[in-house]
Amino acid sequence: MSATPRSGGLRVCARWQEGELDAWQVQLVRPPVGRALVGLSPELALARIPLYYSLCAHAQQEAGRLALLAAGCAHGTPPEAWRLWGECLHEQLWRLLLDWPAQWGDEPLRAPFVRWRASLGERASLKAATRALLTELLPDGPESGFVARGLALLQAEGAAPAVGAGLVARARGVFEQLDALEQDQPYPLGMDGSPGEACGAAWVHTARGALRHHVQLAQGRVVEWRVDAPTDRNFADEAGIVKRLPVWLPSPARARQAVERAVLLLDPCVPFTVEVVNA
Repeated sequence: MSATPRSGGLRVCARWQEGELDAWQVQLVRPPVGRALVGLSPELALARIPLYYSLCAHAQQEAGRLALLAAGCAHGTPPEAWRLWGECLHEQLWRLLLDWPAQWGDEPLRAPFVRWRASLGERASLKAATRALLTELLPDGPESGFVARGLALLQAEGAAPAVGAGLVARARGVFEQLDALEQDQPYPLGMDGSPGEACGAAWVHTARGALRHHVQLAQGRVVEWRVDAPTDRNFADEAGIVKRLPVWLPSPARARQAVERAVLLLDPCVPFTVEVVNA
């Protein structure tokens, strides 16, 4: 699980009965960031955003900056694209190297991850360290190395097809982001404004999907600030989890494991717990 104490938590509960799950409860607790920003000046609100988010702070602040800009209020300085790519890679590699190996019984690849993370402060070092990491752990592409071992073990135990597909997609995403970083590509983002209405919206790509901010201003103050994060959308209910489960769950223990994997595939940006009770 990814440790993000300032960002809330996720609790997923279900009841196992004759190979199936029902009585779902998906409880996502998030800090009331939008409410906390109401009444502040745009400049102060933008400065506070990284204080509320322990993950994707660059993306969060850039989404806020762009939303303000779309509303006709220019504050802050955009981060360099390589910093946003590095932040995205950090989240991808955290899951891939630290969380996924446990799904087939291996230890987290902590040492390679720690070595890689030391490169985040400088563009050339980040490029070189990411290329070296993939050469070491995935020498022949996204489905090689430790991922190939994982795929074999997951398939042997009968894991849902979505699990293996999600693992490969995660590894493929890292390669794609490294390519973008090495080619100095612009980071994916955009904004939508309403000229003269002091209202603006923006989105920024993250490892989990599009992060969206919407702001409305009046008399030089924030009157509304909405944050729509991928975690909020993915865990609004159990639908996304259910889609990623096997057809048959032979025991409560296997059901709990399957739910944990489904949650991991959806990748919440908060700590999560899973409970499965036997009817």
